[in-house]
Amino acid sequence: MPSFDRRATLLACNAGHWEGSFIRLDSQGLESERFGTRLHVHETGGQIEAALTYLNTGKVATMRFAEPPTLMTISPDGHWSLGPDKTGPWPAVMELCLVDGQRRRRLVVRHGAERLESVVVVVEARPGVVDPAPAAPLRATVLPGGDGSGLGCWQLTDDISLTTALERRGGDPLAVRLCWRPQPGRELVLERAYGANGLPQQEPLLV
Repeated sequence: MPSFDRRATLLACNAGHWEGSFIRLDSQGLESERFGTRLHVHETGGQIEAALTYLNTGKVATMRFAEPPTLMTISPDGHWSLGPDKTGPWPAVMELCLVDGQRRRRLVVRHGAERLESVVVVVEARPGVVDPAPAAPLRATVLPGGDGSGLGCWQLTDDISLTTALERRGGDPLAVRLCWRPQPGRELVLERAYGANGLPQQEPLLV
């Protein structure tokens, strides 16, 4: 069990206002959709509330919870990830978030039953912080592993990369690894992994 207060840590590093760009890439790493977002995370009535506004439509999606979900892994530095309670021969969606002070990078990775289907890159910063999204249209460089493992690396931007399975076979482990270099010489890494039995593995890997 973590030796720190997961709830307090999540709020300390992630609460407040975030302005972002939501960029969806298809299975080939090509941008298919982009729009601005505004996120407000705060505590109200003993619950944590996250309200995400889609600036292209004005729609607001709200999530509330008293305690962080059991399936949410949280690091002492406030990085977090979410995913299913088990993987198997069905689609799986995982979300990973790295926090660096006034900036965040999030990925939402969707695996179909047989292959990687889409990746959403979310570039976020506090209001007033200059942190531009990558130029449109974003085109990821997809580099297969070449070792027959089915793993590949998506170089999403100069400073963000994703390593995960490009194809899936029954009984294979499944992991998503996000790497972000917020500044030269500094690298943040977060991984969410599931074993061959489909169950979540160790706490998130952080470097």
